[in-house]
Amino acid sequence: MAPKNALPDFIKAFLVPTLINKFFMIYFGLNYSNHPGEGYGYGLAASIAFLIFTMGRFLWKYKDIEDP
Repeated sequence: MAPKNALPDFIKAFLVPTLINKFFMIYFGLNYSNHPGEGYGYGLAASIAFLIFTMGRFLWKYKDIEDP
């Protein structure tokens, strides 16, 4: 059985949490600190939960694959 090419999954696991999700964390975090009580905390919590979900999904998917 040929080894699975994991590079696209590594790139996806890097780009989504690092670039896209960090933008949402900074946006909601700054707006939450400037305007508390206006609902930006929910967006911040959702972006953190999405980060944990995407990284957890990646780790679960490759838990049984050994390093080459």
